Amino acid sequence: MVYVPLGVFLTFALLMTAGLHVSGAKPEGVAKAIGCMVVKALGLILVSLSLVQLTYGLISMTLEMSPSFFALILLFVIGAGLMLHESRMAAHIEKASASVPNLVFSHSCRVIGCLIATLAGLSLLLSFVLTGDFSGSAMPVTLLMLGLLLSLSSSVHANGGVRYGKAAKKRR
Repeated sequence: MVYVPLGVFLTFALLMTAGLHVSGAKPEGVAKAIGCMVVKALGLILVSLSLVQLTYGLISMTLEMSPSFFALILLFVIGAGLMLHESRMAAHIEKASASVPNLVFSHSCRVIGCLIATLAGLSLLLSFVLTGDFSGSAMPVTLLMLGLLLSLSSSVHANGGVRYGKAAKKRR
């Protein structure tokens, strides 16, 4: 339990020093943005844990209505609620103060998602090459979907919700 607060403190210290080097960034705004990103990451972890278990249960046809099913739904709802609340809080922070924490969060999600998707894809490919069938592939497929979701959702965060193409031209 000592390492979690220490890790959060170190994250704050590193991101505060980097965030304050951006011109126009205010210390209070940078601290708020870092706090939002840390809690948003906690919500993302809760959502990911519940989605992996729920998707695995659906793919392997072992999902039953039980207290553990309702616990997974509760984890998903709490994680999604944390992410939504912190996204709303982060929307009120000036862009200069939130730029470094947003970049670190979005690119960390992209890298972690790519790692998960690559390892899961390799696991699927190697199990097929070595055994000739896809038996026992429910967890790698689940992790592949989670990794792709993480890496693709980070592109939305990196763009700041900016739309490109026809939708952007219609708004102007």
